[in-house]
Amino acid sequence: MKAIVTLLSMMLACGGSALAEEFPTRTVTLVVPAAPGGPSDALARTLAEKLKTTLGQSVVTENRGGANGTIGVNSVVRSKADGHTVLFSVDGPLTTIPALMPDTPYDASRDLMPVAIVGDGGDVVLAVPADSPAKTAQELAALLRQRPDKANYVSSGAGFPSHVVGELYKREAKASAQHVPMKGAGAAMVELLSGRYSFSFPPASLAILQQKAGKIRVLAVAGERRNTLFPDVPTLAEAGYPDIAAPGYWIATYVPAATPRATVERLAAAIRGVTHAPDFAPLLQAQGMVASDLSPEQIRARVQRESAYWRRTIEQLNIRME
Repeated sequence: MKAIVTLLSMMLACGGSALAEEFPTRTVTLVVPAAPGGPSDALARTLAEKLKTTLGQSVVTENRGGANGTIGVNSVVRSKADGHTVLFSVDGPLTTIPALMPDTPYDASRDLMPVAIVGDGGDVVLAVPADSPAKTAQELAALLRQRPDKANYVSSGAGFPSHVVGELYKREAKASAQHVPMKGAGAAMVELLSGRYSFSFPPASLAILQQKAGKIRVLAVAGERRNTLFPDVPTLAEAGYPDIAAPGYWIATYVPAATPRATVERLAAAIRGVTHAPDFAPLLQAQGMVASDLSPEQIRARVQRESAYWRRTIEQLNIRME
């Protein structure tokens, strides 16, 4: 009897190994839960192209924006847990959005298994149109206080870091400004460039391109330390607002929680192989980001930790869905 049990165990183990070796058996889809044009788009498409060689299957990207990213995330949560549908997302839909939307149809810690971080260390930055008279964060605050009826700002969407940090800045600056949410960072940047808005908190990777073109002016970095794309630009803490030091944003991949561990490990190894390659580093550097070796368990712990930070901040600011 013991011999039979041992034989069955060996057969099951071999079967599991065979399944892991077979993955993937069809096209792998990277779901980006945002409209095209955001900071994750270019990285997603480049990663998909390079994973084709590593995985030996077609890898495509699919933008599924809407409802502050929750539609795209939930589509992955509800997909078959076999590794062929992968979430490729900034942290917002997993950390800040659930804190703002109690009816979010998923729990990131429960429903998703982290795979690998694609890029880490991104920041949002305080930016104004190039023709704004404000040269510093303090000067902008003074302008906002002078004309509260005309002051406004545009964000990537309600609940995203660009929104929450905007509210933090208003509180610390003792200023008022009407919030106008857009559907994605790209759309928000277009609106800032129109000159109709007083300020915004775009991703550093988008801001650097427009500053170099002379279309905007970056006044401060919202993170804990200066951003590599803007080494001469102070943090908001350095600019006189010590209580603003928001966690940097990051981009990671996830699969449904029930995905076999062997499949997760194969995906993680393949993704890290791409993100740590010398030819991928310049793409991350252009985003003000770096590669990361965090394990799935460490990523999950980070999601939980930063979710708690954003939930606490959103409650303190009394932010509500608009």
